[in-house]
Amino acid sequence: MQADEGTTSTPDGAPPEPSAHRDRRGFDVLFLLQHFSTEAERYADQVRRRYGLAHKDVHALNEVMQANREGRPVRAGDIARRLVLSGSATTTVIKRLVSAGHIVRSIDPRDRREVSLRATEHAYRAGREMFAPMTEEVLAVLEDCGDDEIEVLRRRLPQLTDAVRRAGRRAAEGGPPTAAATTAATATAAATTAATGTAPPALGPSAATG
Repeated sequence: MQADEGTTSTPDGAPPEPSAHRDRRGFDVLFLLQHFSTEAERYADQVRRRYGLAHKDVHALNEVMQANREGRPVRAGDIARRLVLSGSATTTVIKRLVSAGHIVRSIDPRDRREVSLRATEHAYRAGREMFAPMTEEVLAVLEDCGDDEIEVLRRRLPQLTDAVRRAGRRAAEGGPPTAAATTAATATAAATTAATGTAPPALGPSAATG
């Protein structure tokens, strides 16, 4: 779904009204990010299908990889909460990933009553293969940027990501998201992935870095 480009719809076919955010600085950038996000998501869908991964499988695998990189334990319950899945659906996803050789279950050394999930080398190798073309193309563009431009991306993209997280919490609490927040939510995670190597909730170029 694409956010309106400067107008809000009205009932009964009436002429659209100007968006309340149209004149705010950077409003047009939201749509640039959205277009980037659309292409990044299309790429991810193409490669995940080629590797026989379902949409939720990719999200779950990325959650495991991210936790492993940060050195924190990740369990089935964490996956269920993060992806808003039922217990049975989470079990099905984990079984598929284990059968495909992407993750393994292991006893958590900090609490032997708990079972943690770990991504395998096979998963990282698949991630590198899946996202090599996207990584190469995006890095070629970034290499053409000046140091000041790269520094702006490093500083601003994490801030945009935090803004989207805050918008997500507001939406979960029942508050209607603004047009700007809706557009940013569909875009910023993918932009952060390609520009900084930090994964959104989908298997992205960060997987290629191990």
